[in-house]
Amino acid sequence: MEKQKPQDIVYEYIKGQIASKAMFPGNRIIEDDIVKETGVSRTSIRPALMRLKYEGMVEMVPHRGTFVAKPSEADLRQVYRMRRVLESGALEEAIEKRTEKHLRALEENLKAQELLSENYSRQAYVELNHQFHWIIVEATDNIYYEKYLNEIYNRAGTFLIFYDSSVENNSMTSHRKIYEALRDRDLQKGLEGIEEDIEIALADLARADLRS
Repeated sequence: MEKQKPQDIVYEYIKGQIASKAMFPGNRIIEDDIVKETGVSRTSIRPALMRLKYEGMVEMVPHRGTFVAKPSEADLRQVYRMRRVLESGALEEAIEKRTEKHLRALEENLKAQELLSENYSRQAYVELNHQFHWIIVEATDNIYYEKYLNEIYNRAGTFLIFYDSSVENNSMTSHRKIYEALRDRDLQKGLEGIEEDIEIALADLARADLRS
């Protein structure tokens, strides 16, 4: 088995701390503490922080340091507005180009989501949710959907980790509807599924007060 790179160790450690709420939005990330907790050198920290910054999980402020990101309500609405537009276009291409391999991957993902309902984990849900939508992106065979939706999904995942307090997977119905639309090449049904999926996410996040 390939040995894990030091910067990957740092990345996973900080992301885990944020996901478990050991680090809260607005908390400063102290590099000396990271070195102490992970045993890696300081040179491995910056690449990990840059990766987390790209994913929207941390903010790097010149002359002040690095902080756990504190997304605003405006950020959330902009991200989901763009997600609606990009996902609708991606679905149209995916319906035309999807293969049996993509359908099988979606089926396996849905089975994993069903099992998750027996022992819910927000972090596991975020990962499965990302994987589900990413299979559809891959089916488009369009590098631009991959580029821009990757950033959108990273941002949306950050919101879920920070603010979603759900204790169950509320997206099973909309995910299954999107899968059936791809299977049956039914664009209208798929667009309805996307709209339902986004509304569910926004409703879950609405329980949190992003203004604080």
